[in-house]
Amino acid sequence: MLLQASFTHQNAPHTKSKLVMIDDNPLEHMIMKRLCQRLNVFTGADYLFDARAALDQLAQQPADSLPDIILLDLQMPEFDGWDFLEEFSRIYTSLPKDVKIYIFSSSINPVDITRSATYPFVCDFISKPMKQETLQQLYQQFDEAA
Repeated sequence: MLLQASFTHQNAPHTKSKLVMIDDNPLEHMIMKRLCQRLNVFTGADYLFDARAALDQLAQQPADSLPDIILLDLQMPEFDGWDFLEEFSRIYTSLPKDVKIYIFSSSINPVDITRSATYPFVCDFISKPMKQETLQQLYQQFDEAA
């Protein structure tokens, strides 16, 4: 199911929500930061450019430092989103917290969508650019689960 929504989130931000965005494009980081600020959601988000470094950090963090949600770009140089998913599949059951991954990609290839769905920890496939309604829905899904 692709995230599509049309509503306004009225609640104050959930202070425990932690989002990490892994994308090699600084423009995507800037867009996401501004959307989060405007909507007052995911205020403690981290923005990482290097998927390998992000994976190394995840493996070493205590539960209270782990993100709740990872937005993962698929197309990155050297160590791409697919590499990240393969490596994450080896560690995710040993993590002290359930980390949800959402693919965040400019790809519209159905093969990418189908392939990403084969990973049990991937929750959804979000097409770039991030839309306000999509971010609101993602936040609401997390907020209701918390």
